[in-house]
Amino acid sequence: MCAAGVVAILRVRSWKGRGEMKVRHRVTRSALCAVVLSGVFAAASVLPAIKTMAVVVAADSKLPDLTMAELVKLSRGTQKTWPDGRSFTLVLKDPAVPEMRVAMQKLFGVAPADVPAAIAKINQTRPLIRIVAAEEDIFRTVTTTPGAVGLVDVYSINSAVKVLHIDGKLPFDVGYALK
Repeated sequence: MCAAGVVAILRVRSWKGRGEMKVRHRVTRSALCAVVLSGVFAAASVLPAIKTMAVVVAADSKLPDLTMAELVKLSRGTQKTWPDGRSFTLVLKDPAVPEMRVAMQKLFGVAPADVPAAIAKINQTRPLIRIVAAEEDIFRTVTTTPGAVGLVDVYSINSAVKVLHIDGKLPFDVGYALK
């Protein structure tokens, strides 16, 4: 549709009479197409990226897969240890960044603006949630801290970690909870 409009612009001067109306229509259509496409690209650059997050543990870890309900209990501090008695630690990047919004709402059940206060309250009794600067720090902390899980962008996963199933699903499965 847009390409036809561009071709029509090139032929504007050679057509006369009745054909001129068709050309004007095509020119108008191509201009509209250009405006719509520029709006789409502008919106895509302003909107935050929605990323699929994965729950990872150290590659040699024996920690079990989780249900979303269990992960929420652990994250909110309702349950503080794994079934084998090891302490639970959740390692995250800055929860205020846009790509963490969906995961934070699902894990903590509060509005994005209230997540830092919720984390501070959870960490009052025991440091359950660690905030780190980069995903490399998440991988380092998860591999060196027994019982720790990290929340990372699925495309940054490396061989140092393994991905836990959530409700029996991996990040690219339909119905995965942290999309």
